Amino acid sequence: MLQFEGLRKKVIKNYFIIIIITVTLFEGLFISYVQNYYYDSVRQSLKSQVEYTNSVYNTSVNNIENTTFDEKISNILDKQRIWGSSKYATQVINKDKYIIIDQYGIKKHEKIEAEDVDKALKGVKDLYPITHKIESTNEHVMSIAVPIKINNVIEGAIRYTVSLTAIDVTIFKLALGLILAGIFILIIAISLSLRFAETIIQPLIELKEFANELAHGNFSIKLKDTSISDDEIGDLAKTFMYMASEIDKSEKLKEEFISSISHELRTPLTSIKGWSETLGYEGITRDELDLGLGIIQDETERLIKLVEELLDFSRLASDRIKLKIDTVDIKRLAIGVVNQLKVKSSEKDISLSAEFENENIDLIQGDKDRLRQVLINLIQNSIKFTDEGGFINVIVSQDEEYTTMKVVDNGAGIENENLEKVLDKFFQEDYNEAGSGLGLAISNEIVKLHGGKMILNSKKGVGTSITVKIKNTLIKSI
Repeated sequence: MLQFEGLRKKVIKNYFIIIIITVTLFEGLFISYVQNYYYDSVRQSLKSQVEYTNSVYNTSVNNIENTTFDEKISNILDKQRIWGSSKYATQVINKDKYIIIDQYGIKKHEKIEAEDVDKALKGVKDLYPITHKIESTNEHVMSIAVPIKINNVIEGAIRYTVSLTAIDVTIFKLALGLILAGIFILIIAISLSLRFAETIIQPLIELKEFANELAHGNFSIKLKDTSISDDEIGDLAKTFMYMASEIDKSEKLKEEFISSISHELRTPLTSIKGWSETLGYEGITRDELDLGLGIIQDETERLIKLVEELLDFSRLASDRIKLKIDTVDIKRLAIGVVNQLKVKSSEKDISLSAEFENENIDLIQGDKDRLRQVLINLIQNSIKFTDEGGFINVIVSQDEEYTTMKVVDNGAGIENENLEKVLDKFFQEDYNEAGSGLGLAISNEIVKLHGGKMILNSKKGVGTSITVKIKNTLIKSI
């Protein structure tokens, strides 16, 4: 059974990676925002405390000469105790970085090495809270130190500390909730990815089966309507169906062509073989000899023409037809071809004539032999499909850029639905008629090589007009 496990895995994997990255980035940014929000509120609170301490205890107005460091410290700690519910842990630090006393009156002799304390004792103006852990309790806290000045001289510092434990717990709960939500989203995303993968894989499986059938020569196979969706895969399915249809048509044309060519080869070869045997009999009359030789000559020419068409087709298919550009007297060429084919047209009592709409037809650039081949093909086709007593007119005209040759007849004509197919290789409206179905296709390619185009107008039972327009100048100089 056909499977697309690799593609299914790729789709799910890619979607999974994209969603993980998206959810992770979103959660990371949101958790970072929440953490900054809570931490910023603590920072602002500590900064406000620093501003208050500086304004009350460190301004020149309050730096009275008889105020001592201990008095200032006592005043600050007393106010902390009065507030009672103060959320700040307060430590008094001397100039040597030793803790003198805290808000509870506990005296310690512990040295503090911390960035905020160093800045406060150095008198740095821009004080900023720092986060750290207390070594003895491993508690996560945020601290800021503010210098205490006596007569504008730093004698020590007050350090305010706030615990971040409750905030960290809140942030952890939010992060946990986001992670669980992210996992839930991933589960939903995987389910949707599986469903989405199926919508892609199933049509591709059917397309692969369809392609396998084509590879085995089943060109009549059709895709299910469910496989043809209105998207790129649907377009691909339609392209496959169109390709199968064209291959099927091409195969039928080839089969008909082979059948036609086989018939075309067999008929003259049979005649040549039969008459060559007849001519070997004793007692054959002069008239029979002339008749047999004439038939052998005609059939040989017919075979040569067929082989030349096949060779031209081969060259066209491999893009090997090259023009031999020279000056061409198109008027002389048209008259010569008409005179050459008048004998053949008179056999069916068909009037063949050439008309020139311009009094003077200038020389053009082109391949004289190839242009003659085109005109011969067109006139021979007209003779073939025109009944006795009909007419064929070759009309030549010219303007500054193009020369036009039009072959008009009142023959059998072409069905309207076949007009676009007539110039296709191997196509014949009636495969019972003699011919390879390559003449017009080759002529059309030759006309294109001359920078021109071939236009067909026809009506069944009325006649056909084939117009050939070629450029007067192909190269600047010859």
